[in-house]
Amino acid sequence: MSILNADVLHIVSNELLYIEGRGTGSSLLNLSIASRLCRQACLPIIFSEVRWPHKSKTDPDNGLPSFLPESLRPHVRHLQLIWHDEWTEPGRLRHGYFDRDGMYIPFGLGIVSSAIVCMPKLNAITMSCPFLPPQSLFEAIGKCASLESFSLIDTPIDMGLISVYSSSLTRANLAPVGQSLRIGDGPTYPKVSDISYFMRDWRRKYRLQAQFRGLREPRACSLFLRQQAPCLTHLDVSGDLCSFAALAAVQWPELRTLVLYGHVPGTQISYAFPVTPPPEASIWDALERMPVLSDLRLLFSRSRGKDFVFLPGDRFPDPTHLKKLASLTNFAISNACKLDGVLNYFPSLQKLAILAMVDLPRWPIALYHADAERVLTDVARSGCPLKHLRIIIEDKLTPQLCHLIATLFPLLEVLEIERCGYHDGKSMSTCQEFVDALLPLSALQSLRLCMQFPEYDEVDEMESWKAVRAQSADLFASALKNIRQVGFEYRKRTGTHRYQDAWLDFTVTRYEGKKEWLGDQRRVLRQLPELWYAFPEVWTPTRLPF
Repeated sequence: MSILNADVLHIVSNELLYIEGRGTGSSLLNLSIASRLCRQACLPIIFSEVRWPHKSKTDPDNGLPSFLPESLRPHVRHLQLIWHDEWTEPGRLRHGYFDRDGMYIPFGLGIVSSAIVCMPKLNAITMSCPFLPPQSLFEAIGKCASLESFSLIDTPIDMGLISVYSSSLTRANLAPVGQSLRIGDGPTYPKVSDISYFMRDWRRKYRLQAQFRGLREPRACSLFLRQQAPCLTHLDVSGDLCSFAALAAVQWPELRTLVLYGHVPGTQISYAFPVTPPPEASIWDALERMPVLSDLRLLFSRSRGKDFVFLPGDRFPDPTHLKKLASLTNFAISNACKLDGVLNYFPSLQKLAILAMVDLPRWPIALYHADAERVLTDVARSGCPLKHLRIIIEDKLTPQLCHLIATLFPLLEVLEIERCGYHDGKSMSTCQEFVDALLPLSALQSLRLCMQFPEYDEVDEMESWKAVRAQSADLFASALKNIRQVGFEYRKRTGTHRYQDAWLDFTVTRYEGKKEWLGDQRRVLRQLPELWYAFPEVWTPTRLPF
């Protein structure tokens, strides 16, 4: 009986984690103090993901940030080493000192290095540090036999990175200092929404030294990727830290997902001294080294320069390039790439995302209706069995565009149309017109639309803006019999004068043949927690963590 109870408690704990998270005051924490059995069931879930250091938790003996007790370390599966930026400011210096060059050096990382090797279930590490991580820390990470995922974000890089040599590593994410990307005008991490993020003293010094670092960071990343290439199945890497030549220099026998984001590789190089130019290579040279690649995402940010040309439009593509495109089932591309004449060469495509991207703090400009219609027509010409479509547009959504999508892609199961910079106002079309436009999508299971709703007072206690969206969701659920989730875009206030795009999602539960339970009500709509796409993810939204 105790085993059964423990199993049930584990299921309940997981459900509470999904609904409310693991924050202070959550039901999961309250359940963990109910009894010893509840505590044993909840602790592995509560401490499966740990962030360090904390601002309010210091060791009374030495004043350094205190780390997780030894008894809890076996539960850790994802460790986030995220050092606070403000601790590096000259007037607020904490837990570290400045070296001769004025760069911040932290105290207390030795305890982390020794603790990491005592975490038998640790399979993911995320690092974001305003300093060069010591080699001893990288060596400790490399000794983790269970490590599968490693992310190094907004952190200076040197040759110590190659000490992370784990034979079990399957996922890697490398992003340079100060790179903050926005997809559409949706949620972003709070720290990059504040202007102080771009004005931190250490980040300013880092930018000033960029020309003198030369090829140090790209070389360190290239050596790291060369070590990990035989086992990696998923790679996210910024174009500032790699080149097409570096990717083409090794074989990637297991790589199934490649995400290139930020600037186009090779376009941001500027050195204060002469260097040997890298060998000439194109993206196709790299893709030819990836025989099992099925998911390609070109999430380049829009810049003042010319668009990235994925396929030349002035001549027929190389047959080897077409063969590689025919093997891709998932493809995401930003409007920083030239889209004309590209998407009609994907006969096996099942998932497609066409996104608007830019570097913060600027705002992106998405596709206008005419451009979206032309691009979608190109996709349809390929004859692909498209089942998942996500697209960001600049104009107001119309039933005509919805009808075009439903006509071109009748097999769609997931459809998301987002407006970049949504706002409420007078709609020229009714909800029923949008429903009628999407009726051909008999297999549709998940729908998100940016259809316009009337303006409501933000301080309306009745929350009329939610009620009208719930009514519309019910209308879609009654007409589309297989739909399981419906969401509508709205403009969310995030500050005194700040707004961003967000989604109000509803899950649809149907009760066929159970009339005695619910009377005439055969379906129930429930509002979901707020969701977002944790960059660089583009296919599956997760719970908003802030």
